[in-house]
Amino acid sequence: MEFIFSKITRSRLMGSVGLIICWQDKNDTVYQYFLLDAEGLGIADYVSIKNPSKDILHREEERLMGGLGAERIYISEDEAVFLVNYFGNKNLRYEKELPGKIEEYKFMIDKKVKEIDMFSKICKDIETEVEFVNYIVMRFIARDREALEYFSLNKQISDMYITNANGTLLKNKVTKIAEKKYKCQSLFEDDDGYYKINIGVQVGDFKITSLMVGEKEAVDHFYVLKELRKKEYITIYRVNNGQDFKNNFYKDNPYLMKMEFESGVMFTEFKKNNDHVKNNTYIISDDIKSIYYITNEDQLIVANYCEDDKIYTDTTIKEKYSNYVEFEDEYGFEGSLIYEFAQDGYSNFYDFISE
Repeated sequence: MEFIFSKITRSRLMGSVGLIICWQDKNDTVYQYFLLDAEGLGIADYVSIKNPSKDILHREEERLMGGLGAERIYISEDEAVFLVNYFGNKNLRYEKELPGKIEEYKFMIDKKVKEIDMFSKICKDIETEVEFVNYIVMRFIARDREALEYFSLNKQISDMYITNANGTLLKNKVTKIAEKKYKCQSLFEDDDGYYKINIGVQVGDFKITSLMVGEKEAVDHFYVLKELRKKEYITIYRVNNGQDFKNNFYKDNPYLMKMEFESGVMFTEFKKNNDHVKNNTYIISDDIKSIYYITNEDQLIVANYCEDDKIYTDTTIKEKYSNYVEFEDEYGFEGSLIYEFAQDGYSNFYDFISE
C-alpha cells in the first residue's frame, strides 16, 4: 500500500489520541481510524472504510476526533506507523485484545521501526502554569508514568503513585502558595472507591521540579455528588417520528458520544476544546456542552449547564429540527438529574420528577 496522509489529535494529555491513516491500495483508497488510549494501555478502537464519500469521511473523522477537544495535525508515514506499532505492542505486552480487523493493521505492529519522540507533537501547547498543574495531577492520578517522566526534571517522580489502577481526576482546586509552587485539593476515583487528597506541585518552565503527596482520605458517593454539583437546565420536547429524528440527529452530529440505556439513547456533546483544564478549579464534566436523551416514549430531554449553551442549543433545535420536535417545558435544578433519569429506566420525565 502507498501512504497518502495521516492526521492526529494533540490530545495526549487528556489520556487518548485519535489517529487517521489513509493508504492507496491498487484501485482502493483505504482509511484507517484508531483510538490510542494511553491510560488503557494500547489501541482501544479501530475501524476502516474503503472509497468513502466525502460525507462518510466527515462523519467518521468527527466520530473519532470530534469529542477529544484538540487541534488536529498531519504527521508523516514513519510517525503514524510508529504510533500504531508502539500502542499495538502495548496491547500485546499487557494481554489486551486488539480491536477490529487486526489483519488490516497488524503489519505495522509487526514491523521493526525506529523509535520516534512523538510526545511533544501529540500534546497540546501548555499556556499557563495552572493548566500545567491540572494536567500533571490528572496524569498522576491516571498513573501515567510516561507523561510524568516526560514532564519531570526529577525522574523519580514518574515512579510515584497513589492509585491502584488508572484513576480518574474528578475535581482539582489549584492554589498558588509561592512563586512556582502550587497546592492542589484533589478529588479522584480509583478502582475501589472515591478519595480526596492534597498534592503539592513545584514547577519550572512547564516541567515538574517536585511533587509532594499527602495522605488520601476515602469519601462516599454523596460527598462526590456535592462536590461536583452544578446547576442543570432541562428542556423537554415532544418528538414526532422518533426513529427518523434519532437517525437524522446522529447523522447530523457524528461527533456526539452515543450511549444506549434501557429506555432511550443519550448523546453527549463536548465542547470544541479542553479550556476547562485552564480553570483554577478543574471539574471533569466542565467540557460538556449539551446532553440529549431521546426516550422510548418520544420525549427529547436536553440538559445544559450554562445559560449561553442553553440558548445556543434551544436555537439550533428550533432551526434544524422543528419538523420533528415540539417544545413542552423547561426546568432548572441545582444538581444534575439527567443521568439518574436515564439510569433509573424512566421514559417520561414528568413521571420521574413526580416520584
